[in-house]
Amino acid sequence: MGSQQLLLTVVGVIVVGLMVYAGYNIGRDYLENANRDQIISTLYDLGLLAQQYYKKDLTQGGGGGTYTGWSIPNSYKTTAAGTFEEVVRADRVDLNAVGTSIGRNGTAPVHATARVDENGIRVTVLN
Repeated sequence: MGSQQLLLTVVGVIVVGLMVYAGYNIGRDYLENANRDQIISTLYDLGLLAQQYYKKDLTQGGGGGTYTGWSIPNSYKTTAAGTFEEVVRADRVDLNAVGTSIGRNGTAPVHATARVDENGIRVTVLN
């Protein structure tokens, strides 16, 4: 009888250990995906701000058909989701976002870019 109890205890400890490990991985995946979704959403928001600037007339404080002069608002440069940078050209804006969670490769943070031009906003997930 004692050996059966010992065997059940060992099996129970192994099962609990596997469940804790699985729960940890599920939580980590959730945080990674949530962070990626946050930076993608923010990239779209920034892209819309850049397009508004592009379409707004110079007399109203816009770019008058150019992106020159637009920049990311200070409140968006660093957020809880990550850091955001822009490279502004006359005909487009390239946005770069680095998240706070470790990405798919397991070593580097979540990373995405966006290109904003007269044709729209295109987001590319890099990690």
